[in-house]
Amino acid sequence: MRFLSFLLLFATGLALIRYRERVQSFTGSIGFAEKYLGPGGTYSFYLLLGIATCVGSILYLTGTLDGLLEGTIGRFFFRPGTTP
Repeated sequence: MRFLSFLLLFATGLALIRYRERVQSFTGSIGFAEKYLGPGGTYSFYLLLGIATCVGSILYLTGTLDGLLEGTIGRFFFRPGTTP
């Protein structure tokens, strides 16, 4: 199941990188991206989102994402002395 999720997320990230112009023409400009990333910021935002999706899917496949989330924000969701 983890491998199937990896394939779907990685393919989604690659598609977002490849077709960011079409996605932008479908969704329109993103205000905060244009403000903080400059002119053409929406394209840059979709590129960064695609790269983050690809990297996140690799981290999920290897199990690194589980350890990272457990070590950083996991303490907010579990009581001391319990195991997830």
